[in-house]
Amino acid sequence: LDPLLTFGFRGGAPSPIASVSRMRLSTISDTEELGVALDIAGGDITGEKPLSGSNGTAVEVFDLLYNTPARRKFLKSASIEGRMVTEMVQRFILAFDGIDFTYSRDSQVIYDTRGLESVEARAALIYPGLSEKDLIPVSESSAEIKIRGFVTLPNRTRKNRMGENIFVNGRYVRQFELNFALERGYGETLQKGNFPFAVLFIDIDPQQVDVNIHPQKLEVKFASTASVLDKVKRAVRSAIIKGAGHFTINVVHSEDNTTGSSEERKDISEIYQDHGISDHDFKHSWRNQKVFDNSASDTYTQSRFDRHLFRSFTPAEKRESSQNKEKSGVAKASFIGVFGERYLIAESEDGLLLIDQHAAHERIIFEALKESKRISPQNLLMPLELNLERSKMDMVIAREETLKKLGFTFNFDNDKIIMVSIPQVMRTEGAIDTLEEILHEMRLEGLETPERVFDNLLASIACKAAIRTGDRLDIGQAEVLFEELKKKNLLVCPHGRPISMVIRLEDLDRYFSR
Repeated sequence: LDPLLTFGFRGGAPSPIASVSRMRLSTISDTEELGVALDIAGGDITGEKPLSGSNGTAVEVFDLLYNTPARRKFLKSASIEGRMVTEMVQRFILAFDGIDFTYSRDSQVIYDTRGLESVEARAALIYPGLSEKDLIPVSESSAEIKIRGFVTLPNRTRKNRMGENIFVNGRYVRQFELNFALERGYGETLQKGNFPFAVLFIDIDPQQVDVNIHPQKLEVKFASTASVLDKVKRAVRSAIIKGAGHFTINVVHSEDNTTGSSEERKDISEIYQDHGISDHDFKHSWRNQKVFDNSASDTYTQSRFDRHLFRSFTPAEKRESSQNKEKSGVAKASFIGVFGERYLIAESEDGLLLIDQHAAHERIIFEALKESKRISPQNLLMPLELNLERSKMDMVIAREETLKKLGFTFNFDNDKIIMVSIPQVMRTEGAIDTLEEILHEMRLEGLETPERVFDNLLASIACKAAIRTGDRLDIGQAEVLFEELKKKNLLVCPHGRPISMVIRLEDLDRYFSR
């Protein structure tokens, strides 16, 4: 058993499957003219007849768990179970490029790999957003281990690890240490929260790996784990360095972009006035102004501590007056100004309060969306055809009503899906990326409560709709954001990151030896 190279040594899978299903097993040997077809129900052979045709074996399973209703209740919905089957077939397609696969589901051909003889071509089939030119070959070998496959350029990533496929001696594994080593190979070129596409094959002496430590065989144990992880990291890093000439990074000089981004922005008040969250009353002189002042002439190139980094302090007497008007039970705090186009500054009874403007706005939008229950859509001027993986397209179809509540609507044309509207609170750019994040969250249905999953979906939308770090607010807009946050007494953003921190007066006194 030590030099085991197959995926199993008992051949035991057909027997337990046959015991809980209705099965038909048909087989014809290449040395015989006739084969045999067996009908099996609950583990018992109920019929046998001769069979003619082409050589090979076919196993057909019907009514899985029909005779064990208690276990059948643990099955997920048909769409979820179907998606899991699709993901398993995707791994087979990548792992065995010498075998042709035809995968049909509900009488529709999902994958047909005939003519696709390379892993790269098959990856492009499974991940439609990729092309073969996005892929960097990985090839590293020594006497103990061989690592081969491909990874994507640092600018071709996704927001989760579902695009990382690692195989040990041909067996798919899902092991954090290996994924982490793969990502470490990118060094600083991989942005936080982004993950590459990869298909890596680790070929190693079977006596140096234990494949029997996980019930689903999804994890393995190496005799020298540290050595394997280091070789994976080095192999990926070497590939990235060799492929560095394949992509460029565009540097925007400050003198060419002193007024911030030119993309379309929304007034904060407009976000609250969108359908479903129009209960907020903004009676301020800046109601019809743009949130982002593109006419600002200050730049960061003059000095690290430019004048506009620290803007418009509220006089102390005014702050004291506003504090006296605080209702009981509400933390005493008064607005001071804005620093670095990312932090609001306020004075509280505990000390100096710093607030992340993006996290604060994100949480306020999240609470408003949560109260509204349904997000109104905005029609796209140019509808977008989705180019998603098959499992994600299936999820769009299966979760159409939920996505509609979130403001996404679609037209379906045979096997094409056209996105015709997005949530009204969102910017158009990045809408498809947000949709993919939402589809990833939907995968958790069945593992978390529906309410929790729906909150995660709202959080993804709120994050994309909120003002961004570096967006310039005028003082009136910043103060309204601060007052709204204070009124709701919110502490963390929807993703759990802190919104604010306090620099206590006693800490300042201690620092300055007072």
